[in-house]
Amino acid sequence: MRVDLKNKVVIITGATSGIGRGMAFIFADNGATVVINGIDEEGGNKVVEEIRSTGEKAIFIKANVGDANEAQALADKTIEEFGKIDILINNAGINIGLKDRGPIHEFPDEMWKKIINVDLDGVYYCSKAVLPNMIKNGYGKIINISSIVGVVPMRNQCAFAAAKAGVIHLTKAMAIELASFGVNVNVICPGSIQGTIMIESGMYADNRFESIMSHIPMKKPGTPQDIGYAALYLASDEASYVTGAVHIVDGGWTSGFGRDW
Repeated sequence: MRVDLKNKVVIITGATSGIGRGMAFIFADNGATVVINGIDEEGGNKVVEEIRSTGEKAIFIKANVGDANEAQALADKTIEEFGKIDILINNAGINIGLKDRGPIHEFPDEMWKKIINVDLDGVYYCSKAVLPNMIKNGYGKIINISSIVGVVPMRNQCAFAAAKAGVIHLTKAMAIELASFGVNVNVICPGSIQGTIMIESGMYADNRFESIMSHIPMKKPGTPQDIGYAALYLASDEASYVTGAVHIVDGGWTSGFGRDW
């Protein structure tokens, strides 16, 4: 899949590894100037190095998206460097580790606040920071990364489920409010994606791989590239009439029962 993103500037939050890193390479390969965001400076600079080695443009800007001031600084530095922001991909996210999960009455308050802050507040703060520039230019694409857990909750991770469901409805609210300004807002809900820290340390931990695959009709996990190409479509001119849409990329997991009963 090829999309002409020359002269487009994209910010990808949480792009130092996993899905964000995969998206960064896809967008760079299609001509976009990519702003890599994260809190892992070493990892971010490594991604930038790899992208630049292919002849494409990328920079790293360190920022904690759960901090409104840092999210604003991310937008301001991008505009200072490149003059505009065309695309924002709100990808940064965290979850509680498998061994620490539990029902709501045992769920640690500090983890509730931390997950909501990054996974939901971060989408709000970053979107709010880039929108004045997008509205001024009469053009913008915001792509939020939720999860199938925001569609069909899983037990013992109430904060992640609440945050990701919130991202879906925030996306729809933004789409309604921003359509008249030329800004499209859509959300992608990944399923089981290999190569991400959250999945490898959670869903696939303790030899759970086969059990997870039994729920997926396609019997395989997805890749960061699967999410990247979905985002690439939403960032393209071909998706100019798509806004407020929920794109589920999960191998059929949430379509219904994938196992025999």
